[in-house]
Amino acid sequence: MLTDRDERALVAAAESRISRPLRIGAALAAVRRSLARGPRRTGQERESGACQPTRTPAHP
Repeated sequence: MLTDRDERALVAAAESRISRPLRIGAALAAVRRSLARGPRRTGQERESGACQPTRTPAHP
């Protein structure tokens, strides 16, 4: 015969076995979403408009 403590331990073990794959699945889904967004750009990869050379029209 199972005691309340034994029953709670069995239920907790079963919940742990069930939820473990769900946690991994959620983590993998988050990684897939972040990879689908594309690479992140950092400030060093971009050039601001002020850094680009400006072309001035030639005055005849």
